[in-house]
Amino acid sequence: MIDMLNCMSALLKYKRGLLMKYINFSCLFFLLTVAVSAIAPLSYADTEEPEQKITFNFIDVDIPTVIEFISDLTGKNFIFDERIKGNVTIIAPTKLTIDESFTLFTSILELKGFTILPSGTKAYKIIPSAMARQAGSTFMENGEAVIDETYITRLLPVTHIKANEAIGFLKPIMSRNGHISAFGPGNMILIADSALNIDKVISILKNIDQPPTYLEPASVHVYSLENADATELSKVLEGIIKSSRTASKQRGAQTVTKTPLSDILITPDKATNSLIIVAPPENYGAIVEVIKKLDKRRRQVFVEAMIIEARIDKLKELGSKWRATLSVDGAPVTIGGFGQLDAFAVQSILAGLTGFSMGGMGNFLDVPITSINSDGTFGSSTMTVPGFAALFDMSEFNDAINVLSAPQILTSNNQEAEIIVGENVPFVSSSQRDLASTSSVLSSIQRQDVGITLRITPQITEGDYVKLDIYQEISSVKEDSENVTISVGPTTTKRATKTSVVVKDKQTVVISGLMEEKDEVSIAKTPILGDIPLIGWLFKHKSIIRKKTNLL
Repeated sequence: MIDMLNCMSALLKYKRGLLMKYINFSCLFFLLTVAVSAIAPLSYADTEEPEQKITFNFIDVDIPTVIEFISDLTGKNFIFDERIKGNVTIIAPTKLTIDESFTLFTSILELKGFTILPSGTKAYKIIPSAMARQAGSTFMENGEAVIDETYITRLLPVTHIKANEAIGFLKPIMSRNGHISAFGPGNMILIADSALNIDKVISILKNIDQPPTYLEPASVHVYSLENADATELSKVLEGIIKSSRTASKQRGAQTVTKTPLSDILITPDKATNSLIIVAPPENYGAIVEVIKKLDKRRRQVFVEAMIIEARIDKLKELGSKWRATLSVDGAPVTIGGFGQLDAFAVQSILAGLTGFSMGGMGNFLDVPITSINSDGTFGSSTMTVPGFAALFDMSEFNDAINVLSAPQILTSNNQEAEIIVGENVPFVSSSQRDLASTSSVLSSIQRQDVGITLRITPQITEGDYVKLDIYQEISSVKEDSENVTISVGPTTTKRATKTSVVVKDKQTVVISGLMEEKDEVSIAKTPILGDIPLIGWLFKHKSIIRKKTNLL
């Protein structure tokens, strides 16, 4: 140990130009090696010695030895006790000045958990960093020079942001033994840490403690729209602004922003179809650019629709029609059957029969027939009929289509159009018996639209194609519901379809295909005679109509 210190002293004296009595060459094999940057004959005429640089390496050397070496190198006084211990290894092939060597020394101490505090004017004490605050750190004013790893205390003013917000941002960069707190009334930050770390904190604080750069205050603007609807367009613009506000909050950028988005307000004026915009000039320009792109004249779409029922009605009739014709004072009189009891009734029976067989008996009579000629005058003829006849007929008819509605709709692109044709039918929604009178029933009536409803929303796409969102509904009152009691109300039927199709311009598309099948029964009979069992069928007529429809 003594030989190593002698080596260190000899080399330092040689470096400073002092008279060198001896140099122990064996010290070159010690773990501590110090090389002088320029070993040359020293001449101390009247020239100033240039700044010296040294290169040194420490291989597993205890900390007190390093402290003693730095003390001899820098001429500084250090105070430490037995708690300062441990070994360090330093490999520094780069030549360093004395000040740079001292900075490296303080970094080594900080790495081992120690710090340097000034003790008076000519000494420094080395203590564990955990005890730096209790031992009393040096309070430094702005502009005072300090050692990088010296534990100091600074009071930092905060001007444009809140001190509490700044602390939350700066805490992650504090050292393990550092301390930071806020003084609310003065909006200041108290920080105790190494001088090097405090310099980092100050640099970051300067960047975040910036005034908001409001370029100009918001002003009121009125923008008149030419084609778009002010109410609908204001909703779109408000949605864009709301999304931008949300994105700014997620980025945490509400404290430092050029123009706060909360200052932008957009209100529609329906009377003039205008937008009242409250925004700074730089934001107003961006909003106007968006409005110009959206305020376009929309293309028109003309739709010709036809709602039809393709129907196959199988009408089957089976029955008999009975008539008796007598002569009274030379004039024929018709008795029996149903309908008019005159000569015209006989004419209608005979002239309207198809698929018909007739049987008759009795005296044949000439029945006069009156008709209207093409010139408006009346003409007459006679028809010979049997005195007693029974008509048996069986027939079947076919119907092709039934056009329910043929609307023509002109609407704007992406604008829904609706056509409703029908009637408002009353329904019993609830019934309540009057407690005072058991025979009195109070009913609540609601009305429901019954008829044809067609909704179309066109969208023009590329290539002269049109997308159509179609909703079609046909509702009606069921015929047999007329016999239902009033307390229940009528029954309605409903057929609806909802679809989306793409059609080329001027082309036709057929949708749906809703089938419906029902039988309608009607009976016409001679009073009293038609009610006689079995033989009553000779005096009544029954029709069964089977309808099968396809809604297109």
